[in-house]
Order: sequence, then structure tokens, then C-alpha cells
Amino acid sequence: MEVKVDVISRETIKPSSPTPHHLRTHKLSSRDQHATFLYLPVAFFYAPSTTHATFGGGDDNGDKYDDVFREISQRLKVSLSETLTHFYPLAGRLKNNLSVDCNDEGVDFFEARVINNCRVSDIFERERPSNQGTVALAPPEPTDYNNAPLSRVQVNFFPCGGVAIAVQVSHKISDGAFYSSFIKAWSEIALGSPNTVVPDFTAVSSRFPPIEDCPVTSLTFSGKGPKVVSKKFVVDASKLADLKAKTASTSVPQPTRVEAVTALVWKCALAASRSRFGGTRKSYALMGAINLRSKLIPPLPKHSLGNVVGMFQIIIDNDDDDYESEVTDMSGLVCKLRKGVEESVMQNNNLSTKVTQQAKKEYGIEMYYHSSWCGFPVYEADFGWGKPTWMGIAAQGSIHAPGITLFDTRDGEGVEIWLALIEEDMAIVEANKELLYYASPNEAAL
Repeated sequence: MEVKVDVISRETIKPSSPTPHHLRTHKLSSRDQHATFLYLPVAFFYAPSTTHATFGGGDDNGDKYDDVFREISQRLKVSLSETLTHFYPLAGRLKNNLSVDCNDEGVDFFEARVINNCRVSDIFERERPSNQGTVALAPPEPTDYNNAPLSRVQVNFFPCGGVAIAVQVSHKISDGAFYSSFIKAWSEIALGSPNTVVPDFTAVSSRFPPIEDCPVTSLTFSGKGPKVVSKKFVVDASKLADLKAKTASTSVPQPTRVEAVTALVWKCALAASRSRFGGTRKSYALMGAINLRSKLIPPLPKHSLGNVVGMFQIIIDNDDDDYESEVTDMSGLVCKLRKGVEESVMQNNNLSTKVTQQAKKEYGIEMYYHSSWCGFPVYEADFGWGKPTWMGIAAQGSIHAPGITLFDTRDGEGVEIWLALIEEDMAIVEANKELLYYASPNEAAL
């Protein structure tokens, strides 16, 4: 069921204390400068049982949860304001792709009601959970990115008493690791717990100084091309053990769960692509990001603000002698993935990106994008009424397509797969027996 909402309020949340004058300018790093402004689009879903247990229910009328919703909204606003005092760049505005003016202009905060009797459980219990039906849960796209807030929040109230909170932070200043740090700090402050997150706002730009006259990454989208759909699959812990054994080799005897799942999904996506092209040999590439904070020498602080990612890329060339094996052997794909990540770390992200741009256009390489949020504590986002029942993506075009995005399951043992493919390929992948042996397309969260 597609979620429909009515936005009932919009206000600006500013830091509870003004940012000192000497902290008013936050320098971007060279990596931030090359990042897009688009928002990291995560939404946190809370079942009615969690809110009822904390706040109780209301009267048996159409507005039975109004008091609960008001209390939730107020707690979020007050704690966000306090959190922004510690994360003041998020309340600023971008300036000439060189810095953030930490002017305390604030964060957009929307309140919305779900108006079509959709329950939180409806999002998870449908046959093929996807992000197409949850776009309305995220704030509307800004009309002017040049003056847009760097962070935005939309809290959505369901008729059943459930809540979904979409929290967006611009990729211009943040990657997934820092996003998780921000959510952790906000939830700790909302709970009245000691704040264990100490952000660092200078380490990244000192290590990777900004470039004068760096061009701004275009935000123009043509909307042309084949229809892209995204679907969710889940590999639970019991299947992960089998999958890791299946993808092991003498070169990589103990694949990580991210490596094993990535190899499985990419193999199935490649099979779908080849089927669409009648089995014709095509060249493929997988490009993804890895958190480099702990891998750099010397390492950067865990909670440093910015895009501290290395880009790995692995290529399957249609002229390779062992091409057929490369596109079908999962253990070989794991080896390629491990090697690509190691090379990215060793070269400190100095790998050429020419193949991801020119080769895609000139040589017909079909590019797939990869991102993993596994290991980030996003399921710890307890703002005072319990941890989220589920988290997911709520924004149109938020996953690069074709692309593979991985998250932890709620118990931290399995892997959630958000797969974005053109519609024709997705139909083939959804029927792939090997994928369905390891991954469930209908993992109800409630």
C-alpha cells in the first residue's frame, strides 16, 4: 500500500544555544566538495506497541492518539535543538562549495499524518516491501538546493498509533558513519542519558583540504530511461552461515557477511542483465564506498564530520578468458571484492574514477553501485519509546540504480538487502531460485 500523508506543520528547529562566532565557519574537505547535496534518506519505524507502552492510549475517538503524538513531537523537537548545539554545522547553510556557514538557521521539522488508513504493519507485511510506497514519509524535495537546510526531519503519525521518523542529512557534509553518530547522540540526549558522542569538525578538512573553485556536483536529473524499482530482501543468520561457506575459497577462507551477501546479489543481478541482453557478453563494474576512518594512517576520529570514504571498484571485462566463471562464481566475486577494498585502502582512495565515468559511456560498461550500513548502530535510535521495529529507505531515487544497499537486521545477526534495478531485471531477480534459497522477500517486521 502506498502511504499518503497530510503535512500538518512545518517549523525550524535551531540550536538551543547560539554557536560562538569563532566556530561559525566549517570548512568542507575536498571529498565533501565532490559529494552530492542529496540527502541520506533513512526512516525509523516504531510499532504502536512501543508508543502505547510508553505513553498509553487515548480516548476511543478519531483523535485517540493526539496527546501521544504531541508528546512524541515535543520530545523530538526539544532534544533535537539541544543536539544541534553539539552538531552545529547541521543547522547551517552551504556556502560556495567551500564551507558551511554555521549561522544557526536551523533544521526543517515537518509533522505529518498518514491519511489513507495505512498501518505501520502494512509497510512490512505486503508481499514485496519496497521504498516506492514510502516516499511521502520523507520531507518534500527543496525547491532550491543552494539555500536548503543541511538536515531535515519528518515525523509521521499513523492512525494505528505507530510512528515513522525520516531523518535526512545532506551527503555534502556527511556519510553513513557520521549520520549514525548524529542519530546516536540525538537519541542519547532525548533519553537524558550521558552523551557519549563527541563530534570532530576539523580532522577531515585538515587531512583533505578543500580545493579552490571546485565545481559543484550537478543535481540535475532528466527522469529519462527505464523504470527503476527497489525491493527488500532479508538473509537471516541461519542462512548466512551457509552462504559464507558457499562463497569461501582458499584465497578468502572466511568471507564477511557483507562480502558473501554482495556476491550473491550481484551474481543474480548479472544473470538478470545477461538474460535481458540474450546472453550477450557485457562488461560490468561494481563501485562502492567503505568507511576509512579507522583504516587511514593515522586514523581519523570515529565521529569526525564529513565524507571519509574510499571508493572501490571491481570490473568484469567481456574480453576476459574466464568471463563465464567470473559472472557466475560467487567465491570468485568475493575475491574480487576483497581485493578491490584492499586496493582502495592501500591507495588511500586515489584510484582513478575514469572507468566509472568514461568507460560507462564509451565502452558500454554496466555499472552497479554498492553501499553497506552494516555495523552502524541505527537500530539503537531510541528517543524515549523504545528502539525502532524496523528502519528503511524513504526517498525517491535514494538508491543509485542499479544498486545494492545493505543494512543490519534488527537483531544485528542478519542482513537486509535493498536492491534497485530496472523493472525488467527485477522481475528476473525476484524469481531467481538461488537468491530465494538464501534471502526472503517477505520478512515481516511486526
